[in-house]
Order: sequence, then structure tokens, then C-alpha cells
Amino acid sequence: MSRGLWPRPRLAMAATAGALMVTLMAALWLAGAAADVGAEAPRGLAAWASAPRRQNAGEHIASFDSAVTVSTDGSASITETIVYDFGNQPHHGIDRQIPTRFAWEGATPRNGRSGAQYDRVTPLHLDDVSVDASAAPVQRTDEADGVKLRIGDADVTISGVHTYTIRYTLRGVLNGFVAHDELYLNVTGNETNVAIDVASAAVAMPAPVGKVACFEGPPGSKLSCGSAQATGENATFSSTALAAGEGLTVVVAIPKGVAADPSSTAVFEERRTLSSAFALTPLVGVAGGGLLLVGLAGVGAMAWRVGRDRRYVGSAVDAAFGNASGAEKRMPLRGSDANPVEFVPPEGIRPGHLGTVLDEQANHLDVSAMIVDLAVRGWLRIEEVEPAGSGFLGFGRSDGDYRLVKLRDALESNQLPPEQRLWSAETTLLGALFRDGNSPLLSELRTQFASRLAMVQSRLYDDTVDAGWFPTRPDRVRARWRSRGFTMMAVGVGLVVLAARFTHLGLVALPVPVIGFAMAGLSGRFPARTAKGSAMLGRILGFRDLFEVGEGERMRFAESHHVFAQYLPYAIVFGCTDKWAETFASLGATPEEMGLGTWYVSPYGYDSIRFGHAMRSFTTTSTGSMAAATPSSSGGASSGGSGFGGGFSGGGFGGGGTSSW
Repeated sequence: MSRGLWPRPRLAMAATAGALMVTLMAALWLAGAAADVGAEAPRGLAAWASAPRRQNAGEHIASFDSAVTVSTDGSASITETIVYDFGNQPHHGIDRQIPTRFAWEGATPRNGRSGAQYDRVTPLHLDDVSVDASAAPVQRTDEADGVKLRIGDADVTISGVHTYTIRYTLRGVLNGFVAHDELYLNVTGNETNVAIDVASAAVAMPAPVGKVACFEGPPGSKLSCGSAQATGENATFSSTALAAGEGLTVVVAIPKGVAADPSSTAVFEERRTLSSAFALTPLVGVAGGGLLLVGLAGVGAMAWRVGRDRRYVGSAVDAAFGNASGAEKRMPLRGSDANPVEFVPPEGIRPGHLGTVLDEQANHLDVSAMIVDLAVRGWLRIEEVEPAGSGFLGFGRSDGDYRLVKLRDALESNQLPPEQRLWSAETTLLGALFRDGNSPLLSELRTQFASRLAMVQSRLYDDTVDAGWFPTRPDRVRARWRSRGFTMMAVGVGLVVLAARFTHLGLVALPVPVIGFAMAGLSGRFPARTAKGSAMLGRILGFRDLFEVGEGERMRFAESHHVFAQYLPYAIVFGCTDKWAETFASLGATPEEMGLGTWYVSPYGYDSIRFGHAMRSFTTTSTGSMAAATPSSSGGASSGGSGFGGGFSGGGFGGGGTSSW
């Protein structure tokens, strides 16, 4: 037999209470704990710890009578007549708790899963409730392990003696054995917190009764009840007086084969555990694995299809410069065409925009390159302030600051030739730098520039779309697919919870959030360049090779073209600042030849190596600064064991208890 799942005070509670509880129990023992008339002799601390506290001295159950009729289908119709004496204390009525779920410790049920854990369930159908032979209000609550019936009116109080009649039906109450079938029923339950003067049960079976047994007392007691008799198909039982926490349990056997096979009428439910919710079976493995593979393949296919760049139809020259018809297609699987080294920047693009087209992101490095480019082109001047240091953008050594001096107003751009005019992002950047003055220190911009940086980056994306390099802003494409991925993750988590809560198919639903995570993780693969953007990218990559080719070829070009300052912003974007500065240093280039002293002013003179280090420190620290500034129980139940020989009070189906409220 297994113990039921209906909650009650446990012996373990006394143990965890420690020495104080032991002392209290001992005191109660010495004071005469066996004062209840007709109760069994004192059973020690365990009985005291497990017995519910009696409500009050005047409150008790005068009688608890149960009439049980068992049908051949394994169900039992039960009528309980409870004469409850509330004494002089006002109450609303009684609570009757009836366990209906019990841990199953027997063999795997018919059609059950091997290795799974099951509960034996006796579904309860409530037929009728009355008080003093009149209909009574009743509130049924289906709890985890049983049913609670609250009988009475919350607006009405009663006292004295009242008779409660409860009629209900339990399914699947018979246990089957080799030679007999039996009913093993806890009639009163062992969680009643008042004394029961007398309890009785009359059981009608569908066949002549073979043998009977009964037990009374606290849970686990093997003390026989007051009387047990069998005549034909009927058996009757009665108890002596029961103290609070004591109950009556009966066992009745009938010949095998009269009632339907209990293995077919018994009701089992697989216990909801984490392992059962995510049980791996061949079907689950195929379904879950298939869904995962198909989902990941689908996400990869979408990223490959949606995120593939376009190119102009035709030769490599057509791909790089366009064709007469403007026809385009998706980039072939083998990738783009080879890009020859270019010694001049592509026309119609500035360093910040070049960086955005290169990696599809308007990042802080691109903004840093824009500041240097604007200085080289005469829109502002960078002045090193003693002591030389980094300031907000990390320019130069780490112990100083820099001042940005505004040289020209952005409005002047409208008067310039189209190729020299400022882009929208550049105009926005100048406004962000000089909003609070014409010569701010970089350290002063630390807390103010952050909120303006996002607008500069947004304008960079807008410029690249307006120029035709992207069909849609890459940041919005990434955000859209990232949002879809997060949404799928949220929905998937919900599906996993539902599947695990109500089925054993948690592993089947698990791939859904995984697929959503993959979609969010691959969101950076979804932006795609237009054919014009791919052509520009090819030229950008060819220009980048200038900074990465052999030292000799780069030196020959640098010696014949004094373009240190003009190309420096591009070197920043490509991450080749030191390499570019070292090239000119090895040539012995003068500050004038390098363009220094006009857009960059230092009180320490001009040295190409030192200046290269300053530029690297500028880009490294500026990107970091921008990023930092951006914003078991009692009442036993049957699990298939016989009540004969192994029976005890509190065993079997039924049980629970009765109390006032």
C-alpha cells in the first residue's frame, strides 16, 4: 500500500521543530494526553505530532455513518451522514476533504509508458448535499490531490447539532488480486480535527462478501475497529470513539470475476514531473529533431535568400560600374568578383559612409573617422591641449584633453559644388559637436554627445539608402528580424510550458524557441546591398587593398602622392592607422607634406610615429567612450496492495477529514 497525497501534519514537523517542540510534547504527555473518552491508550509523541488539533472542548462529531454501494463497474456510490455538534461557538458549516489522487507504486498500468510515474485516481462526482434534510449551499474546490467541499453559507452562522448528508460517487475503487477483488476504503479520513464519538460503515458489494477487515486509530494503526461483520453481499463496521486525527478504514473482499477487471476500470494518470514532461521517445525524437532541423534550415535559407546582395548583370566591369540596362540579379553562390587594388577612394562616398557600406553598420569607428575627415577638409580644427591626453575621444596620450574649433558653418555647404557639399550625417555631426559652443573641449562633450550620437548614426543609414546602396536601412532590417526571432522565442517558451504542463511533448515544442534564438542571432545576415551598393563595395575592397598590400608598393605610391591626411580617415575605417603613419615616417615626410599644422595643432611639434599613435589612441578610445556614453502526506491510499495483512488505519481510497469553518 502507498500513502495518500492529501496534506496533513506530519511526524517530520515535530522533528524539525527541535528541542522546544520535544519539551512541549513531553509536558503535554505528562499532563495526561489521553483524556478523550473511549480513545485508544496514548501512543507516544508520534501520535500527538500527527493528530490534528481539536477545535474546542464542546465541538465534536456525534456520529459519522457511511453507506457504500459498490457496482460491477468498479465505482462506489457513497452516502455520508455526519451529525456535527458545533457546541456554543458560531460557525458557518463544515469542510469535507476527500482525496482522489494517490501515488501508484505498482506495476506500469495498462497502456502506460515504461519508466513513467503514475497516480491512481478515483474521480469524484458530487450527487447531492443537504443539511438537516434541506438543500444546502456547497462550494466545490478541485485541488491538486482531491476535492474540498465547503458546506454552509458565509453570511449565516449556526451552532448546536446539525446533520450533514453528502452523496457522491467514486470511480475505479476496486483493487484486483489473483484470487479476489477488494474494496479498501478510508471511511472517515484521518484529518478530522475534532473527536468522533462513533463511526460506522455499511458496504453493499455486487457479490457475496468473502472476508472483511477494519482498522481504527491514527494513520498507520493496525488496531482492529470495534466490530466487523459480513452477511451475504453486505458488510458492516463500527468503531469505538475516535480522537481528533483518528479514523476508520475498512476492507471488503469478493470473489474474482464478478466485477469488471479492476485493471481495466482503475483510472491512472501519469504524474506531471519534469522528466515526464520532456520524455524522450522515438516519436518525440523524430518529431522534435525534425522540427529543429527544418526550422534551422528554414531560418538559414531565409537569411541566405533575403540577405544576399544584388549585382549588375554582366562582366566584372559591369558589376563594378553598372551596365546600360541596369539589370541586376542576386549575388552568385561563388561570391563576388575579384577586386583589383585601387589607389584612390571611390567617387561619391565619404569615410563614414564607406564604413557603413563596408560592414552594413554605422558604428562609432565610422563617426570617429568622420570627425577627422571634417577636420582634414577644413570644417573644424583639432587642438591638443596641454598636457597631451585623451579626453572624451581618447585622442593622443592619456593625460590631456583636446579642443574642437569650429571653422566653417554647415550652411556654407549649400554654396559649394555638389561633390564638396556636406552629407546629411556630416551636417548632423557638426551640429552635435558645436551645439553648445564653437570651441568645446572633448571632455565637456562626454555626457552631452551621447544623446546626439544616435541621430548621427541614423543619418548615416539614411544617407546610404538615399545614395541607393541599400534598399532599406540595415539597422531596421536587423531590428525587424531580431524582433521576429524574439517573438518566436517568447511564443516558443509559452508552447514549451503548455506542452510540459499538459502533455509529455515538451521536447517537441522545445525547438521553437531555439529556432527563434537562431533567427535573432542571424539577424545581422538579413541586410542586403543593392547592385549599386555591391559595386561600391567592390571598389571599397579594392581601395582597402592599398593599405594592406606589400610595404614596397604602398611606399612607392605614398612617395609620389602626398595624401597622408586625405587618406587618414579611410585608414581609420580600415583599421590601418599605424601602418599608414609608418609608411610616411619611413619616407621622412615633413609635417607640411603630411598636412599637419592646419587641421591638427599640437604644442609638442609633429612626429609621424607619435601622430600615428595619437590617431590609433583616438579611434580606440573614442569608440569606447561613445559606447559607454550611449545611452507526502497523510491519509493513505491503495496502490494495488491488499488491505488484508498489510492494512492499517488511514490506508485505502477515500480519507481526508472533516472540520468546521
